[in-house]
Amino acid sequence: MRLTWRKTGQGSAGGFYGNLRHRHRSHPSRGTKLFVFGDSYVDTGNILFPFSSAEQFPYGITFPGKPSGRFSDGRVLTDFAAKHLGVKSPIPFSIRSEVGEERLKESGINFAFGGTGVFNTLVPLPNMTTQIDLFEQLRDDESGLISNRDVHLSLALVSVSGNDYSFYLATNGSAQVIPSSSP
Repeated sequence: MRLTWRKTGQGSAGGFYGNLRHRHRSHPSRGTKLFVFGDSYVDTGNILFPFSSAEQFPYGITFPGKPSGRFSDGRVLTDFAAKHLGVKSPIPFSIRSEVGEERLKESGINFAFGGTGVFNTLVPLPNMTTQIDLFEQLRDDESGLISNRDVHLSLALVSVSGNDYSFYLATNGSAQVIPSSSP
């Protein structure tokens, strides 16, 4: 399957994203970064515990050939999104000090942690609010790792799956009392 850029109406979301994609391809020096927030669907290696299932076989056998902290035997949504956008896959937040500032400045950062949710879950790792707080701390940091220019030229990938629901049900919640949104 090959995707091509096609300009749509200016007022539509398709027009906005089409223009953004076109601008990125036309001006590669204006490199876009990817900042990621979420759970295991987008976590590229933030959970460094040796007892984490993502650090054990069979995870990673397809990519990168060994367990890498991804909750997959290969690539996760973040990897596919970065490739599609033509940007480098973002560095996991947990290993930012190991890769050096230069590499961080040319790449985005992945703040996602497998097992987390929008709210606290059974996994005692940064939930969505904390992930956004970590992003803001790095943005306000004197190092300039995340500049205003980065924010304006970058994209955010947000992924939230069922961990909040699972936590609710695991702590004696009931599917019958899950609040529904009113129209």
